[in-house]
Amino acid sequence: MHEIRDPIHGTVSFTARERAVVDHPFVQRLRHVRQLGLVSLVYPGATHDRFSHCLGAMCVVSRVWERIMETSGDVLRRHFEDFDLEYFHRLLRLAGLLHDIGHPPFSHMAESLMPKVGELELPDGWFGELDPERRAKHEDYSVLLIGAMSEGDSSPLPPDEAQDIASLVHYGVSPSPSWEKRYGGTDSGQVGIHRLLSSLISGELDCDRMDYLLRDAHFTGVAYGTFDMDHLIGNLGVTESGGILLPTVDSTAVRAFEDFLLARYHMFLQVYLHKTALGFDRFLERAVAEGEISLTIPTDAASFVRLRDSTVTEALYSAAERVDGWSRRLVTRIPARSLFRASNGNEEDRAIMSRLVKVLERRSVPFFRIDSRQYLSSSGGSFGGGSGLLVRRKMFGRIAFEPMERYSELLNKYNEIIDLSGLYVLCENALAAQRAMDELGWPIRVGMSGGKQSRFL
Repeated sequence: MHEIRDPIHGTVSFTARERAVVDHPFVQRLRHVRQLGLVSLVYPGATHDRFSHCLGAMCVVSRVWERIMETSGDVLRRHFEDFDLEYFHRLLRLAGLLHDIGHPPFSHMAESLMPKVGELELPDGWFGELDPERRAKHEDYSVLLIGAMSEGDSSPLPPDEAQDIASLVHYGVSPSPSWEKRYGGTDSGQVGIHRLLSSLISGELDCDRMDYLLRDAHFTGVAYGTFDMDHLIGNLGVTESGGILLPTVDSTAVRAFEDFLLARYHMFLQVYLHKTALGFDRFLERAVAEGEISLTIPTDAASFVRLRDSTVTEALYSAAERVDGWSRRLVTRIPARSLFRASNGNEEDRAIMSRLVKVLERRSVPFFRIDSRQYLSSSGGSFGGGSGLLVRRKMFGRIAFEPMERYSELLNKYNEIIDLSGLYVLCENALAAQRAMDELGWPIRVGMSGGKQSRFL
């Protein structure tokens, strides 16, 4: 066994075979892709990388599986041999390690620059259905790289195993022929084992979220993302319901699950969708769109892995020396001024937004708008209209299970889309924007909040 120290999970262990994957250049590249992109311009400590997050996700999903085997091993052994269970464990660890391997420089921001998915050199026969016209996402590039890692005599991943890993990372990838022969497909497979494993990688309560919330909170220096992961994992299990395996949470850990939901909610509002960081993202998008820097996302694995954050950063600094544009605003950290932030589900917010847009247009004040949409919960996803989580509780000496949605009011309350829109102006237009707002009778200074919690930021 090999070990590495991690600030979130302590000691992270991995086998010699897993080390060959960890040491692969495709994985090592993640040391040079920041987890939170330009958020470090707001939270200076947020310079951690995708590599440490992926190691953390591997550690978390391994702990989850080991705990499930302790609490519910008898349920799984009704259907699977020890060899199968060991294979599932190995797949989960590698899927946790590789789930984010396809992130471009500055992570999610650069996804808007990705080509159509039909242009990618994806492995033949891995996808069930594929819309070649949709814009590719980082999950598509993860499949591209996992497939490339399975090619050649020195590959650390056998082709069938690589496809099985990719099928846990990407909902559109089918398991390998050997998987389907032994366990069936994703929808009608033996007791839904594939759906169960996939949910541990990307689901309501998955290794990705459990790691990134704690890790991002740690490095940004905020308390919003903290929750009791040990207690939550310690109360996980699996049950068979209607011939399908479903994850369970003991009733004593429901509050820990709700803390997990609240952590995700608050991290989105306070960190991931921070108004200033979103403005910097827009600057980078404009620097690319207006040709100040060149950033093209390649469609082949070998070219893609040469892209790192430093590639873009050096281009920005070079452009900032040539032109007084978006690049210079970024490297000198001159933020846009936030005028107003609206919740699109709030009629009053929408009305105010509309009035402000009209007066800005009438006064010819340049502004831009940033829309942000994020699903907080996975409810309504792959488990037939719910989170797929069951609460295990004792009633009069008997064990009963019920959907988490019936047990947790918080899950129902926060099972909403975070749908925000923000209006911004460049700093040189702040005074003109302030005069426009004064015309509407709003005695609030641009770039400042007044008194109570204000949507005028």
